[in-house]
Amino acid sequence: MHTVVKRSAVVVAAVGALLLAGCGADDPAPDAEPTVSVGPSPAMRTIDTPTCLPEGTAAAATGPEEDPTVVAWTGSGTQGVLLAPQNQSDVCQWSEQMTRLAGEGYLVASFTWADDSAGSLLGAVDVLRSVGAEEVALVGASKGGTFSAALADEADAVAVVALGPPATFDGIDAASEASSYEGPLLVIASTDDSSVSAGSSREVARADDPDTFVELDGSAHGVALFSGEHRAAVEEAIDELLAEGFEG
Repeated sequence: MHTVVKRSAVVVAAVGALLLAGCGADDPAPDAEPTVSVGPSPAMRTIDTPTCLPEGTAAAATGPEEDPTVVAWTGSGTQGVLLAPQNQSDVCQWSEQMTRLAGEGYLVASFTWADDSAGSLLGAVDVLRSVGAEEVALVGASKGGTFSAALADEADAVAVVALGPPATFDGIDAASEASSYEGPLLVIASTDDSSVSAGSSREVARADDPDTFVELDGSAHGVALFSGEHRAAVEEAIDELLAEGFEG
């Protein structure tokens, strides 16, 4: 299958136990970058790191104790990348990309959604900044892409990548026409995505800037884009947009 490109350069302690049970038994990456050695802030509670995550990853809970957001981070440096999971998914969903991006020199985090989804994403941004990030880019899949785009301005993001985001989710409007975010943006969608239509994802991109939208052949939704034929192109597109955001 050929890629249909609409961007000019796609060349783009109960909490701990619960997560440990839910993340599966993926082997940790043996050569992961060391995690920055910054202790948790008063708003963070240290927890056991899920075994699904790369070696050297640290984890903490933030937000209300009765409904916490679990945040995990790895890597080092001052350029932070927050990976927002799909609906009903957790930090384990982004394990592989956490390893890859940490290997490229980023301080990388992901999180598990609490009931207050906006609070989860913004709380995770705060955690990432508290452990050393001076700038933060947002990369999200499906719901994670919607919330990343919608909250980018509030999060003071330097770049946003959204994979298969619906234009709206749980009352959050990520359509570009409703957004005040003006930084680097890339939306990637699959033509035959049965979970979220490419048309809905297109609304998150900027109508006056076709370079903010890429449509790919196939039906892969969200993080499934990393499992198919377009993986290399998607990773390259993400890397390029991150570089653009942090260089800006």
